[in-house]
Parts: sequence; C-alpha cells; structure tokens
Amino acid sequence: MIHEIAELETVFDAFSPSITEKKTKDNRLERMRLLLSFLGNPEKSFRTYHIAGSKGKGSTAAYLASLLTGAGRRCGLYTSPHLFTIRERFRLSQSFFDDELYIEVCNKLLDKVSSFSLPEEYGPAKPTVFEMYTAYGYMLFKEAGCTDAVIETGLGGRLDATNTIMPEAVLLTPIELEHTDVLGDTIEKIAREKSKIIVKDRPVFIARVESAAATVFRKEAESNNAPIHAFCDEIKNFRTRTEEDCEVAAFTIDGHEYSLKLTMATKAMAENAALAILASIRLGFFTEHGMHEAERIQLPGRFEKRHIGKHLLVIDTAHTKHSAEASANAFRCISKSEKKTLLLALAQGKNSKGILEALLPVFDTIIITRTSFFKKSDPEALYKNAKTLFPEKDIVLISSPDDAFDSALALSSDILITGSFYLASEIKMLRDCYES
Repeated sequence: MIHEIAELETVFDAFSPSITEKKTKDNRLERMRLLLSFLGNPEKSFRTYHIAGSKGKGSTAAYLASLLTGAGRRCGLYTSPHLFTIRERFRLSQSFFDDELYIEVCNKLLDKVSSFSLPEEYGPAKPTVFEMYTAYGYMLFKEAGCTDAVIETGLGGRLDATNTIMPEAVLLTPIELEHTDVLGDTIEKIAREKSKIIVKDRPVFIARVESAAATVFRKEAESNNAPIHAFCDEIKNFRTRTEEDCEVAAFTIDGHEYSLKLTMATKAMAENAALAILASIRLGFFTEHGMHEAERIQLPGRFEKRHIGKHLLVIDTAHTKHSAEASANAFRCISKSEKKTLLLALAQGKNSKGILEALLPVFDTIIITRTSFFKKSDPEALYKNAKTLFPEKDIVLISSPDDAFDSALALSSDILITGSFYLASEIKMLRDCYES
C-alpha cells in the first residue's frame, strides 16, 4: 500500500520488466486477458481508440484526446514511456488526475493482484510491469468516469498488452526500422506487427507512410473488412511553415480548409495533428473548440522549447531517421545562434547511421552520451560511427549525461537534446525543472 504520490513509481518497479521465453511470448495476450478478467474488465467501461506505429504515436494520441475532450468527452490518455513522472503515462487528456485518485486506484490494484496468479504454462506467475501499467491505466480511467480513452501501444502491436481492447477506431502512424531484434528487420515485417491491432469492421486511419508499410496496412484492413481512411487519400493540399514559436499547418478535407498553429513545431507533428483531425471528422466528434485545444498541446520532450539565458534549448525524443530529420530541420529554422550544439544518445537497436546523417550536418559541436541505465546504449560505438561519417566535425564523448549537459551549456550556443526518450530524464538540472 502507498500513501504518497512519490511512491507510485516504486510500486511498478517491483514487477518483472519483460517476458523472454518464446512459449510465454506467444501467450502474452492471453496473460493480459486473464488479468483483465480477474479485475472485472475495466477496459470495457469506456470507448477506446488504439494507436500504433514507429514514431508519432504519443503526439497523435494527445491530439486525438484533445479533440475528444473538446467535443465534451471525458477522455483518458495512456502513453509511454514517461520522462519525468510516471503520471505522464496516465492522464485526463492533457491534465493529471488528482494525486488521491492515483494513490487510491494503485492500492486497489495491489490488493487485487496480491491474490492473482497466472497459470504455469503462461510464464511468470505475476504480471509484468507493462501488463501492470496497462491494467492500472484502465482501472484509473474507469474510476475517473472516463467516457473515452486513447490507448497507445507499447512495443509492436500484435502481442502488445494493449491489444486486448475492442477500439472504436485504429490509427497507424509512420513505420521505420526500430526494435529490429524484436519486430523484424524490414519495413514490411515491422508494419505487419503494428497492423495486427486492426479489428474487424472498425475504421483504420493511416498516416503518410512508405508504400511498403501502406501495402501491409491496407491488406490487413481489407482482410478485416475495416474501412480505410488514409492521409494521402483524404487530406489534400497539406503544407506547413516553421515560425519561431509554432508550426503553421494548413490542409483540406472534403473541400473544407483547416488551419493550425501548433506549439510542437515540426512538420511531423503537424501531420500527426492532421491525421487526428481526419479521424475526429470521420468519427463524428470534430469541433472547432477541440481543434484549438489541440493547437496548445505541449508534451514533455516533443520538440519542447526552453531558454537558458539568451540561448535556446530544445528537448526532443526523435529516435528514428525521419523524426531526426524533422527535428534537425525545425531546429535549424528557429535557432538564431551562430553556433549550434547537439547532445545525442541512442538506445541499441536504433538506425544510428541514418540518425547521425540526419542530425550532424546542422550542428557545429556534437556531444555523444549514454541513455539511461533502463535502456542499453553503446556511446563508444556511436561516437566511432559519428567520427567515421563526419571526421571534420567537432565530436566528443562524455558518458555522464549530467556532465555532457554541463559541457553543452558551457559552449554558449543553442542546444538540441535528442535521440532517446530517456536522455532528458537523466539530466538532473532538467529533471529538477519538471519536478519544481
């Protein structure tokens, strides 16, 4: 039992991080179904919208939740990972629930799970940490009286713990090579894993994706008789421009012009917002008020702008080649500094060559560091790769994220921190800013 909100994260730390045995992996969904059934199936208490993809899931989910809220719905939002507080995973649209509710629901879950045990053939007797996160989110949304919830997958889709809901709609965001050791080593294989959240007769909204991924998505949708709404088919004349404090986007749907000024200022974010708006129109809950709510969204670490003295600091979680390109281009547009510094960390399994090629040309100094201990990284290998690709660049390796950040500050230039969801949370100075 916990009594303070600060204890919430330690509760989940006590559960195993993942399942490795193949026979157990194949039973992941059945594990989650048994847990949810034991808890009274809280996920059936509200309408759900399911989102999968390699990038843009979190922002697309946030935009969709804001549109639902603007339509008068009480909308839960379940995303991962969190950067600074575990409450980021479980929100009431863009707000946190009251601390008392987080604590109350956590204690209810712990009490119930204490007498729950999975059959031996399903692997570990107790739920994994992500299974617990997911069950907790559903219980929280039920207790909070949510009418709707936007649910982001964790890893993949086919065997993800979230793939036990019957959503009103599915949204699929762009696919890139990521987690290739788990999801497969081609765009088609990864897209196939993500596509398995598509359900029979429920509409599917497809972002602007590579043709290989689009083919997989369409085939899966057609096999499930799921109506297809694709960005490239239904969003016309899409264009953007980057201004100092926002990304301005305009596009046409069904002959009607929509215009947005988004706080999260990259073209990719604007495309995510447009996809969410398309979904809200087709599903019948679009309102102008909801669109204006979406404009003001700022998620931690999603091209988040801060200032330290006279200099710009941007924190971004770009960890794929195309998201890195978008981040670098947006940073170049808004930075007025003569010199630009990149602070970079990448988890293992990422497309390091593609990400380095996207980012490094924009920067004068590149500081390589590690990700959190939670995610494996090899900063030495990343440093060698960077030096090989760009031998003329000023590239340094500083293993400690705190020391790396201090070194970046000492250069008196604009700074982009990117490459990992976990890097910013490892830097004490930034962590303290969020916790204050």
